[in-house]
Amino acid sequence: MSEVGQRRTSRVRRRSSLIFRFTIAYAALTCVVIAGVLGFLYAWTLEAQRRRIDEALAAEADGLRSSLVGLSVSEMAAVVTRRSGDAQGGRTIYVLSTRTREIVAGNLPAWPSGLEGAPGTLEFPLATPSAGRGGALARGRLVELPSGQRLLVGRDVTDLEEMRSRILRAFVGALALTAVLGVAAGYAFSRSVSRRLDEINANSEAILAGDLERRIAVGGRDDEFDELAANLNRMLDRLEDLMRGMREVTDDIAHDMRSPISRLRSRIEVALMGPPDAAAYHEVLEQTVKDADDLLAVFNALLTIALAESGAARDRFTEIDASAIARETAEVYEPLAEEKGLALAVEAARPVRLRGEPHLLSQAIANLIDNAVKYVPRGGRVRVRVASDGVRARIEVADDGPGIPESFREKAFDRFSRLEASRSAPGSGLGLSLVRAVARLHGGTVTLEDERPGLRATIELPLDADGVAV
Repeated sequence: MSEVGQRRTSRVRRRSSLIFRFTIAYAALTCVVIAGVLGFLYAWTLEAQRRRIDEALAAEADGLRSSLVGLSVSEMAAVVTRRSGDAQGGRTIYVLSTRTREIVAGNLPAWPSGLEGAPGTLEFPLATPSAGRGGALARGRLVELPSGQRLLVGRDVTDLEEMRSRILRAFVGALALTAVLGVAAGYAFSRSVSRRLDEINANSEAILAGDLERRIAVGGRDDEFDELAANLNRMLDRLEDLMRGMREVTDDIAHDMRSPISRLRSRIEVALMGPPDAAAYHEVLEQTVKDADDLLAVFNALLTIALAESGAARDRFTEIDASAIARETAEVYEPLAEEKGLALAVEAARPVRLRGEPHLLSQAIANLIDNAVKYVPRGGRVRVRVASDGVRARIEVADDGPGIPESFREKAFDRFSRLEASRSAPGSGLGLSLVRAVARLHGGTVTLEDERPGLRATIELPLDADGVAV
């Protein structure tokens, strides 16, 4: 696709994106809210001005009416004329008329057109500009006098209408500016967010295409996108480790399984090539069964590691006592330890309760004890200790055997990893791999440390406030 086509596709995708639609909806909602607020202020301001004028007109009309009651027409005309002369700039309107709307006195040349109806507050146009001004609208109070005349007290509200127009124009301008700024800010925000998402999508597509070393850039702004990128990078690191582990396991299986299977086949083939001998066949079959058991043990260990690493065993978590599991597991190895002349001690008097998979945790402890019993020379000691500080549970298996060199301790957790000195000893090199997988399944860690002399393997499981593993 050409660069122009890519830009066009990007624009179309941006317009149809959730972020862009959300931005437009947010800008529209903002405009509606602001329009509602400004409309309320606009209506409230005008109503307050009208109420203030109407109250002033009512007070003036009632007062003037009281002063006119009992006067003759000429006297009433004199009072109205005097009031009209006192009106500043002609803004206040005074009109005294007959029932037929003939002007008796006042500062209007004629009765305002359209001023009909019962007495009360009215709004009417001015037929003639007041005092040379261009006013064209007034509000007034129409009062019926006991003598039959009509009294109109009004005020020119042209300035109020002009103010209304200015406020309306200001409100419309503010609303339009808000809409423009909202859409512009939303578009800028949408582009910024879309750019970050496009970067993540581009890296994801590259990773799906096979570039497993690709990582998502972290911007350094410590925002949600940086947190997402960091989590995705950790996930990719974990996936890369798992795939590398799978490749290593495949190579190790091909390497370590080929020799015993070849020996098994050769033994059977040699037996078949010789003369028939029931005793020889029996011996070959016994050795074949032993080799098959060893192979099954290796595959079972691999399946157990895969089960622990997949996390599926969390569905079988229940409340367990790590101290009781350690004591029961150590009891199984006491006869073997006595046979080798080893002292096997267990320090797990207090219960350490947590949530976990009892079979897998027991198997992990058994692997540590088995390694210690297997490699510690006669007369040595093996110590199993379970304790908790209320925050973390610790399961230790220590011995005074040859230990493991510090340079090899991390590699010792790899599948089929064995020291050259231990190649002649029985075992598959999967024991510590299983221990680490079980520890990670329970949210914990396993470490190897120097016991001086010997080795100390420690499983640590995190505890929550209630002493239950999380």
